[in-house]
Amino acid sequence: MMLRTAFLLLAAAHASAFTITPHTQLKVHTSGATSNTAAEYSYSTPHCRTSPLFMADTTEISIDDIKAELQQHKQDFDAKMNEAKNVSETEAIRVEYLGKKGPINRAMSYMRNLPNEDKPKLGAVVNQIKSELEGVISERKEMLQLSEIENQMKEEAIDVTQPGLTPYADIGRRHPLSMVMEKAVDIFTSLGYDTVTDCADSPEIETDYYCFEALNCPKDHPARDMQDTFYLTPDLGRMLRTHTSAVQIRQLEKRQPPLRIVAPGRVYRKDDIDATHSMIFHQIEILALDERGKLNLGHLKGTVEHFLKNMFGPDVKVRFRGSYFPFTEPSMEVDVFFRGKWLEVLGCGMVDPNVLTMAGVDPEKYSGFAAGFGVERFAMVIHQIQDIRSFFNGDKRFLEQFPHFYDEGLTSMLKGESSKAPTASTESAVAEKPKEEQKPQKKENSPPPEGDIDVSKLDIRVGVITKAWLHEEADKLFCEEIDIGEESGPRQIASGLRAHYNLEDLEGQRVLVLANLKTRKLVGFPSHGMVLCAASEDGSKVEFIEPPADAEIGERVMCEGYDGEPATENQILKKKMLDKIFPDLSTDSNGVATFNGVQLSTSAGPCVAQNKMANSP
Repeated sequence: MMLRTAFLLLAAAHASAFTITPHTQLKVHTSGATSNTAAEYSYSTPHCRTSPLFMADTTEISIDDIKAELQQHKQDFDAKMNEAKNVSETEAIRVEYLGKKGPINRAMSYMRNLPNEDKPKLGAVVNQIKSELEGVISERKEMLQLSEIENQMKEEAIDVTQPGLTPYADIGRRHPLSMVMEKAVDIFTSLGYDTVTDCADSPEIETDYYCFEALNCPKDHPARDMQDTFYLTPDLGRMLRTHTSAVQIRQLEKRQPPLRIVAPGRVYRKDDIDATHSMIFHQIEILALDERGKLNLGHLKGTVEHFLKNMFGPDVKVRFRGSYFPFTEPSMEVDVFFRGKWLEVLGCGMVDPNVLTMAGVDPEKYSGFAAGFGVERFAMVIHQIQDIRSFFNGDKRFLEQFPHFYDEGLTSMLKGESSKAPTASTESAVAEKPKEEQKPQKKENSPPPEGDIDVSKLDIRVGVITKAWLHEEADKLFCEEIDIGEESGPRQIASGLRAHYNLEDLEGQRVLVLANLKTRKLVGFPSHGMVLCAASEDGSKVEFIEPPADAEIGERVMCEGYDGEPATENQILKKKMLDKIFPDLSTDSNGVATFNGVQLSTSAGPCVAQNKMANSP
């Protein structure tokens, strides 16, 4: 019996130097005191440590053993993560495996058991498996967070289309100045004029050069006395602008004729405030330039008459009187006979050659006309407002007299009929009408532009990505600088390509850019244009449409049989041209970009999807 106990103690002591699996059977052989036959005894010891690699300090292990153990942990981790039903469960699994006491970090304790040549490899092995687990956690959390948000939205959904208590709820009104500006700008954009309102192109704080000198008004010119303003610097070099004519000079420096622009904006003059004067008011100016001989005084008169008849009604009488402005020659003032009397409404003239020269435009090659008017003056005439101060005092009773939009009730106003604001009796009467009788009238669509709407309306240019970076606030967007051959330099464009391309793949990539799109902000980033790509029908695969290698940067991409001039940025937007053109754009069986089956080409050849993706709308 004592001999058996000694053997058992010896076996237990010796076991610490070996790997003990759960309930390992240690067999001990003894010899009986009175017999030569061996007696076999079996001893079972419980499992003391969970990891098979936790060995004695003197036992060496290999890096492959550690890799195998970590892979086993990863399999267990993946199985648990796939069963996680919410974010809190994924966080618990993360702590279990990646916490300080988790098996991944604990694997670093194997360092002392590794051969010297394997010790430097341990950190890389552990970090790799840790990185893989963190990636799985991030994806799973994001998916579960989106799922939780969607479930919450479904549970908290509110039908915002349900009618309120009254169709005339106290929700405020459009300001009459806003409606007059909107209507005036719409008239000119329907004639092909581009709207200029960006802060960079139409700043309210101007320099003396743009406000006066570039407009043929040197420092000693007497015309300055009529436009005394608010100066911001002691040397009188910076000021609040007195008119929007400065916008014309800025545009002439950035763009080459031919061009047609309309520039609405707020202006300032040091006037005494009374019923007809204000320190702050609004102007709208237009500028049209083309090759010399293509625009003359007749075109100016026709444009002004078209505008005034749309503003005041088709039967309004118009007369032109000779006048003087330092930036036009000849110059005219325009009156309309409205509601029984002649009223001065705007000034206009042919652009003075000195103004063109100051802006860097050759007056021997180009000429054109300009016109401008005060928005407050038009609003006071149309709506019979007696005091200009009514526009700025914020009286709710004043604003309630006007429709929400300029095309609601304007016809009756032009006929001399009063604008009918809702009263208590009419509100209750309308509230009692059946729902089908309360449907608001749809806003009339503007007439379509001249000619068919086809691919020729798109100004598609050959470009190259010169710089690319990740959008700071949108995880699906790249920000790119793309050179399309413009003198102003590369354009900034945002594209949703992060799911399909790596950042390092973009720089130097040649692309097609839709250039005649207005600048719009995508999650705070001003994007001016669109990169054209081919996409599979389910949207899972996207490829750049590439121009030929020999195509010049800035060259326009054409389509045989569709040779019209591109539309303006405003026409593209207002006429919803992209909705009409894009369905007919696709790639053929060879990956060539087509419109209605006709190839999109440059002088160097057709444009093709990067990997020749076919049949992709």
